[in-house]
Amino acid sequence: MVSTYLSYDLVVRDIKSSLNRTAADRQVTRESAYYEANIGNVTSVDEFLDDYRLYSFAMKAHGLEDMTYAKAFMRKVLESDLTDDNSYANKLTDDRYRNFAAAFSFSSATKIPQTETQTEEMIGLYNATIINRDEQLAEDTRYYEIMVDRTTNVDVFLHDDRLRDYVLTAYGIDRKTYNYDLVRGALSSDVSDPASYYNTVILPQANAASTQIADNNTILTAVNGRASAMTMAATMQSVIDQQPVIQGQIDDLELQKLEPAADVPALDAQIATLQAQLQAMYTAVGVTDVSEVPPLLSAQQTIINDYNAILPPVGAETTTLVNKLKEDNKRLQNIVAGFSAYEQLANAFGFASDGTVAAGSAQTAANKQATTNLYIFGQDRLTRTGALLNDEYYKSKIASIATVDELLADSRLVSYVKTAFGLTSAAVVSSTLEFVITSDPDDPASYLNQQYKLNKNYDNFVALARAFNFQADGTLASGDPAQTPQQLSQTSSRYFSGYDDTHEAADERAIKAYKNALAAFNTDSGSIRTVDELVGTKAVYEFAMQAVGLDPDEISKRTMKKVLMSDLDDPRSFANSLKDDRYVRFAQLFNFDGKGDLSWPAMAQDEGTIKKYAKNYIVQKTRFAEEDQKERLKKEAETEAEYYQDKIASLKTLDEFLGDRRLVDVALVAKRIDPSQVTDDFMKKVFASDLGDPKSFVHEQKDTRFAELLASFNFNEHGKVASTASGGIQTPGEVREELNLFLRQTLETEEGNNNPGVRLALYFERMAGTITSAYDILGDTALLEFFRTTYSLPAELSSMDIDQQARIVEKNLELADLADTDKLSKLVRRFTIMYELENGGGSSPSLSILMGGGNVGINADLLMSISQLRAG
Repeated sequence: MVSTYLSYDLVVRDIKSSLNRTAADRQVTRESAYYEANIGNVTSVDEFLDDYRLYSFAMKAHGLEDMTYAKAFMRKVLESDLTDDNSYANKLTDDRYRNFAAAFSFSSATKIPQTETQTEEMIGLYNATIINRDEQLAEDTRYYEIMVDRTTNVDVFLHDDRLRDYVLTAYGIDRKTYNYDLVRGALSSDVSDPASYYNTVILPQANAASTQIADNNTILTAVNGRASAMTMAATMQSVIDQQPVIQGQIDDLELQKLEPAADVPALDAQIATLQAQLQAMYTAVGVTDVSEVPPLLSAQQTIINDYNAILPPVGAETTTLVNKLKEDNKRLQNIVAGFSAYEQLANAFGFASDGTVAAGSAQTAANKQATTNLYIFGQDRLTRTGALLNDEYYKSKIASIATVDELLADSRLVSYVKTAFGLTSAAVVSSTLEFVITSDPDDPASYLNQQYKLNKNYDNFVALARAFNFQADGTLASGDPAQTPQQLSQTSSRYFSGYDDTHEAADERAIKAYKNALAAFNTDSGSIRTVDELVGTKAVYEFAMQAVGLDPDEISKRTMKKVLMSDLDDPRSFANSLKDDRYVRFAQLFNFDGKGDLSWPAMAQDEGTIKKYAKNYIVQKTRFAEEDQKERLKKEAETEAEYYQDKIASLKTLDEFLGDRRLVDVALVAKRIDPSQVTDDFMKKVFASDLGDPKSFVHEQKDTRFAELLASFNFNEHGKVASTASGGIQTPGEVREELNLFLRQTLETEEGNNNPGVRLALYFERMAGTITSAYDILGDTALLEFFRTTYSLPAELSSMDIDQQARIVEKNLELADLADTDKLSKLVRRFTIMYELENGGGSSPSLSILMGGGNVGINADLLMSISQLRAG
């Protein structure tokens, strides 16, 4: 009989060939093909358990073949929540059940417009856009200041997009609809020259627009006048019609008062009510008696007739006219406002009427600063660049301030001070600041302490009072500055700490609103199912546009819908054809197909796999750590795992992954592969392999984990991230693991039929990478049998206290050696020798251990009630 070691060595010497021989078996080939082809169609536990071929395949893969009959038991395992320590699978002592449950995901996957990772990426982009906006603002201003001094021709100036857009933005002229001739003419005009373009073309147009507005307003006033006259005429006619009726009622009541037993007080009350009604009617038309109404009504009718002579009939025609005039006025008012900007342009630049100017003379220093200030302070939020200008202005002015009145007379200084001391509320007015600044915070009788002690801003008021040196009358003592250098420095520091507080609070609200809105849609009942619904959801759409740096007011929704439906892998797609990364970024952050419907997200790995790899990495990096190093190693591992989760979710190409060795190493360690033994070139060959080709590089490797690693990623043939698979119960990577596990289990079973010791050796070798403590060995009957046999320990070992057993394991076996290939090989060799000595080549209890027991059957009901559950 061939020895146990020789039999084992024949298998592992060329494990790839051994597995290939097993895979060539018709039954193995048939069942593997069936599993691979059909597992993706299963969506529920019932479907899985009802398909015996799939279910039994998986059970065998996990070494649970003898429990295939116990469907009720396995249902409870599969339905366990593995995040709950008290769940059914987690409380079973045999980890094979937990591993079995972990291999499948029966929570129904749902197509959602944006994954959690995409949401976090979008929020990151939103914050980055705010920071980049300031950097871009500073760069645009720097460019403008340099280039405007080099300008010698107005046409060259206007054909420089950056210069032109800077000026148009600064002076409030629409960059998309501006009139080139008007802008050019304004820039080359001298407003004091009657013959200039401004005075001969622009100003007449502005005056014409103003005149037209006045004419339109005259007509609108007439329409309103006629409406008022008609209302008054109707009211007067009502008085004429109603007065006789009401007066008749009063006369009847007066007669009733003369009757015997009349209730005079009650009748008087009714009469008083009617008289008051008459008086109200008279007051409404400005008379004291009905006799005065007819001539007034006649006058109103004359007014109405006069209006009718110049206006269309009352009704639809008049309504149409009014709407047209209002729209016309709106357009004309924009023109007038625009012409005001043209006047500012003319005054701000020194181009001659022919459009030329000497270098350095296009703008004076003062005009250039005024232009850059308009641009910087015209943004929708104050940037750091603007804050620096405000700080510079404050410091240049404060030294010359001699009284509180001078300080408060400068609105820019007041705004700076209020911001610096957190007093931006509208309730804090200039008089409030005056009272505070002229108060002594150390004097209990001061105005500050008497009036504002209980105010919510009291602490800020005190800080403000201490920041200045004004006396009670608002002046400075001889030799005192408004602020000492130290006070000025502290005020400046406070300003930079608080200048953006309002906007930051608004940003936080916007982010919260976005998350809340998206959370409501990332559900089965959510309303975002198409691109139309996305662009129609304001809280989501506008936030997303701003995050990537696009203006929702400037770009049509139709354009953005086409972007969302683009195939980003196609260089000719609409989004790619725009040649602007912002559009591509926008499309990448949502999950829609070419028809505008929801699709699966494009991620290098699905979120479940990413989390599993991160967790496995931490386990592998800390599995044999000494107590004094465990905390440090765990933190280091968690840092790398967090890096992996952040980066892998945002990868767009295979090159990005392979080019980041930190990511590659985490993935390898998660698969229990030593990164130091894997080169970059090797990884490139792995990821260049075709999983469907049995002759490809990855399938030529003895270690099947490389194929599992490759299968867990979603890169297409062009090396770009592709959409993840549909919501099946296993990812492609998990299916590959299941196939490899089944093949390995089949090999071990076949070898065990000839020699149970070989099966034990192969099993221990396979499971060694998952062992993290002595308790893992004690919790697995087969691993414990391997250990007991290797070190010639009695079978009674299992009856000892569990902690005592653990100490025996740790005394005999250096667990860290399991991570060393050579030491693991020596350990297995020792087992085979000791196995031969113990069993003498005869039958062994090992076979019973691996097969799940002897002749005693265990039914599912018993399994669900006996003490396989851990205490607690």
